[in-house]
Amino acid sequence: MILGRRLQDMRLDAGASLEDAARALRVKTLTIRRLEKAEVALKPLYVEKLLETYGADRGMIDEFVDLAEQANEPGWWHSYRDVVPGWFTAYV
Repeated sequence: MILGRRLQDMRLDAGASLEDAARALRVKTLTIRRLEKAEVALKPLYVEKLLETYGADRGMIDEFVDLAEQANEPGWWHSYRDVVPGWFTAYV
């Protein structure tokens, strides 16, 4: 969720609209909105392309891509999914 918010902040700081970001990835604006709200997984290639579009430096791009890859890995709670209700995972 934090990465999505930071992507949104960077887009706004760069003066890019949702349409600009969607055009860079060749997706719909809804996809960008979902990425920024953490409703879908952050694809490292998407993150890299967006940050290039927003004018981020290589170090920041690499850092974001690494964080996106880590965010997509299953957390410790996945081993307990048989006892933790699905609705509760947002809180874990």
